[in-house]
This record gives sequence, C-alpha cells and structure tokens, in this order.
Amino acid sequence: MKIFKWSSNNIYASRGIIVQNRGSDDDSGALGDVVGYLNLLVLTAITTAVVVLLVLLFGPNAGIASAQQQQLTSIPAVIENGTFQNTADGFRIQVPYGWVVQDIDNLHLPNFRIANEAGFFILAIICPQQEAVPSTVGMYNCEQSESSVEILHDRLSHRPEFEVIEDPASITPDDFLAFVVEEMQGRNYTNIQIINSTDLTINITSVEDPNTTIRTAPAKLVEMTYQLNPGLGDMRSYSILATIPENPQPGLRQIVSGEFVTYEGPEVAIPSGSPPPPVQRLFQSLEFIR
Repeated sequence: MKIFKWSSNNIYASRGIIVQNRGSDDDSGALGDVVGYLNLLVLTAITTAVVVLLVLLFGPNAGIASAQQQQLTSIPAVIENGTFQNTADGFRIQVPYGWVVQDIDNLHLPNFRIANEAGFFILAIICPQQEAVPSTVGMYNCEQSESSVEILHDRLSHRPEFEVIEDPASITPDDFLAFVVEEMQGRNYTNIQIINSTDLTINITSVEDPNTTIRTAPAKLVEMTYQLNPGLGDMRSYSILATIPENPQPGLRQIVSGEFVTYEGPEVAIPSGSPPPPVQRLFQSLEFIR
C-alpha cells in the first residue's frame, strides 16, 4: 500500500489554488503551523460537503455501479389481460401465467447508474412467482430468481466499439452478437459456443395504436452455451438481440438502440433447440414501442 504525504500547499495546488506562506524564516514555524491548521480545516469542510452532496444525490451507495452490488428500485408493474407494457422503456410483452414482473424504476436516480456486468441497463426482470420475493403490496423482486428473463437496453451507437462506424444505422444484430461475445470473453467466460442463431423481425408499434405496426426491427434469436468459471458446469442461454435506429435529431449522431432479452440456466436443466414453453411464448410476444 502506498501512503502519500501531502502538505497543505500540495493539496491546494492540486485544485488549482496556490497558497503562499508569508513571513521570514525566523517566524515561519509558528505562523506555518497556524496556516497549515487553517488549511486543514478548510479541506475538511470541502470534503465533508462533497460527501454529503453525493449521499443526497445518489444515496449511500454512490460509488456502486453494478446491479449485483446495489438493489434495484422498482415500481408497481401493471399487467392487463396478461400483457405488460412500459411505454417509457419502449416494449410490450406477454407475461406467462404464474409469472411476475419486477419493473425497474428508471426515473430513480441511482438506477441510471446501475447496469449488469456488460453495462446494459436493466429495464425489467420477469420470473416465476414462486421464485420471486414479495416486497411491497403488488410488487416482487426477481433479482435472485434462477429462471428469470431480463429485458436490457443499451445505446450501441455510443459504445466505443461502434463509434468508428460512420453510419450507426448500419449496425446489425450480427454486430450486436459479436459485441456480446467479446464482452463475455472480456469477463473471462470460457467455452463460448453459438449453438443456433435465427434471424427475426420484431414489430414496432406506436404508443397511441398498439394494434398497428409502424415498422419492424431486425433481430436474432440466439442459443449459446458457456462456462462462467472454471470448475462450474456450463450454462445455456436463449436471447433476442435487436437493433433499432431511433428518430434522428438534427446535429446529433444517430442513436441505435440495442434491445437484449435473455434467459439463462444450467445447460443440463435447459433443453437445446428452443427455450422452455413459457419463455418461448414470452419471446414470441415481444413488441417494441416507439
């Protein structure tokens, strides 16, 4: 562990403030002690104010950026006739019978800073009710479920890996899949294999008219197997990866959203070829809202 010894001048110089000590060499001892003490008081006050501001803005976990380290704040999920939709997050989906939805409150400030390991924002988690933890009235927590479906979102066009692309609208689901695999490799996943990959198109509807398709989004349904850690059994996942060019804004770089709906579990417990029937029906019902 390296220990830094700071003088008061060094501390203020690091903030662009130069402190000059006045006095001759003869009286510099006592006067220097007084100046140093005053500087220390000022620095302590500044540090305390910054900490208080961070806590007020982001809560006591201001330095945490992982959903695995900080519990997500949720809002009540409204399910009508088996359908859950979130117009703000831009999706609609059929919830399997006996399953519940944890709708993440994306207007809650700390949630803006929480993502999964790959940096995707978590919009909702859907899981069997028996694996959910009841929180408040009508709300459930699915974060510990072993059979959950996660709905994730990212601005692919603003990722460093895609910023070199002159026309972000040309980003495809194949590019998205290659990016996901690279992210997994970067997190030390091993034995990554793409078992099946099927091209899809997913309907996009408007908020006002959910029954009319205004355009479609290219997507892929991907079955993968991989190992999270050496010595552990392989995992199997089924995921939908879709790319959606958003409405362009004058003078700004085109935004291309990556929508990622994924389900995973132990390879030995999940058959190959297609996801379990409840997950398959959920996947087939997916629509985006713009």
